[in-house]
Amino acid sequence: MDLTFQSIGTIHTPYFAFNAPHQPIPNAPGDFWITLKPDYVDALKALDSFKYIYVLYQFDQAAPPVELLTTSPWAPETEIGLFASRSPKRPNPIGLSIVQLKEIQGNELIISGIDAYNGTPLLDIKPYIHFLDSKEDANNGWFDALPDKEHTMAHALGLSHEHEHQHLHPHDDHHHHNHDHHDRTSYEDGHDCHHHTSEHNHTHDHKHTTHHHEHND
Repeated sequence: MDLTFQSIGTIHTPYFAFNAPHQPIPNAPGDFWITLKPDYVDALKALDSFKYIYVLYQFDQAAPPVELLTTSPWAPETEIGLFASRSPKRPNPIGLSIVQLKEIQGNELIISGIDAYNGTPLLDIKPYIHFLDSKEDANNGWFDALPDKEHTMAHALGLSHEHEHQHLHPHDDHHHHNHDHHDRTSYEDGHDCHHHTSEHNHTHDHKHTTHHHEHND
């Protein structure tokens, strides 16, 4: 049975080419907003009572082929199944992100950072409901089995952290140093973003607050 979906709007971000993060970064610099098609404005009633929303969108530029086995950019040595990953190369290329809903102005939703490229087609919006969606016994899946789990999770979250390197010298010294964040050009796993090369110009009068997000991976 063939399924057909319609775009209900457009996601606007400062990301082009392959410069998006692997996951939403709440305080990412730049403006992030959704333009909903005017026909759907009535569907926004009471949505502003929620702090967070699910945003579903299409990986419209995800390159084939679909691979049933893949790796994560955070743990490239670990092979995992496609459905244990967030790779955009899926049988149905649908992305999902949880973002903060900051404001609704007419048919525009001002949101926190989302890991999607500018011009991404919007498929749906749903509220994040704390008592239903927050699971106290949730785990981290295969992340929990990684020997450097805490370090890997810090990378995934875009958090500042230190790398510890042990040198095999007679004095067996240790030193710590900070790295600038990793190149975020790969999108094999761990994010819901895609490549969209057409620039989308949009002029608006919202007073967005730009957050300067600095982190070391």
